[in-house]
Amino acid sequence: MRKISLSDIQSKIAEGRPDVDYAVNVFRGKTRDQGWTMKRMKPRDPDEIKALNYLARSQYRKAVQEGTIIYDKERRVLTIAKYIRGEDKRKIE
Repeated sequence: MRKISLSDIQSKIAEGRPDVDYAVNVFRGKTRDQGWTMKRMKPRDPDEIKALNYLARSQYRKAVQEGTIIYDKERRVLTIAKYIRGEDKRKIE
């Protein structure tokens, strides 16, 4: 089996990045009149839905543990810590 280091992987990615960025920008520049849209045309696969749900839940739980998202039980509201204003911030602390 061939071994490859992380720096080799990163250099391979860096080589192809400009081409990929250019292709993405060309695609985004196309209009509906040209037959392109950014909207998804086919429904998501059930396994893809499960994977995306798992990722979203894990990111949410991590944010709650770190304190970047705060859940207020009385009002049943989620707030993002960095967007809390002065007076509301004092209530939480």
